[in-house]
Amino acid sequence: MTTIRELVHDAGGLLHKRDLVAHGASDRHLTAAVRHGGVLRPRRGWYSTWSPTDPRFVAVGVGGRLAGASALALQGAWAWRPPSQVVVSVPRTASRLRRRPGTRVVWDGPAVSARGATAVVHVHDALARAVVEADSFEDAVALADWARRAAVVDRVDVEPVLGAHRSDAAGLAAWSDDGAQSILESVAGTRLRLRGRRVARQVVVGPLGEAVDLTVDGLVGLETDGREHHEGRFERDRWKDGLTARAGYLPLRASFLAVRHRWAETEAAVDAMISTAGGPAPGRRPGPGLPRLLAARGGRSWRLSRECRGRGRTWLQA
Repeated sequence: MTTIRELVHDAGGLLHKRDLVAHGASDRHLTAAVRHGGVLRPRRGWYSTWSPTDPRFVAVGVGGRLAGASALALQGAWAWRPPSQVVVSVPRTASRLRRRPGTRVVWDGPAVSARGATAVVHVHDALARAVVEADSFEDAVALADWARRAAVVDRVDVEPVLGAHRSDAAGLAAWSDDGAQSILESVAGTRLRLRGRRVARQVVVGPLGEAVDLTVDGLVGLETDGREHHEGRFERDRWKDGLTARAGYLPLRASFLAVRHRWAETEAAVDAMISTAGGPAPGRRPGPGLPRLLAARGGRSWRLSRECRGRGRTWLQA
């Protein structure tokens, strides 16, 4: 005989009482399942196999669904640190909410309420909110880079999805691409572009498709090595540095700490190498085709100009 726990687990970890009753469960069965720890009740009428600390469990307990960066974190979105709050999306007509410490309720319209899963909003809605509420511009670009890399968005829908919550966020599409393979690559590329450097990602330098993470102004080949980098890759990395040099780029490696905590030194090294090779000095603003970054305002840490200049023309984002 299938147990209540098995029914809830097979449904993804959350079921309403009416669904369990349809499978033959009685009030006595449900009470016993909760009493013996088979399932938990995040809210009256709902039964779950998730841990009480699971952000989905918390969101349902409040009376809504997981949203924003909290929802994206479940899918492995790139971020320096876990979300500081559980963001809970509720319809504008919602009532009888149970506020909890560490949660923030947001009121969404019918378009958001009409799609997504029982406990989590649609990934597009989570992304649109998360990029706007990101702690910094580079964090927002990292989320956009992740979404493109993970095929959450494609070239057709990237602008409307990113700009669904705030229209200027559609400009993140110009700042992001699907070439970044980690948050280190994403952040390094954004910081360099903010200083007017030309950045290309995953540039092939070897005969078997070996690629360097970033090229900067067509002169420096920058590799970003994450925490998993270890001594066993030493010989392979030196070989790749040789390929990078033979392809015409000055090889440079930046560790996790060099990108995360010692970026000024890393950037100075890039500048010195480009200068030595006779390249340009860093600029004061991003290159053509990139919307201009504006000052923080209205509780947001970043905003983008909706006007984009490049190649002798000016256009306004939709």
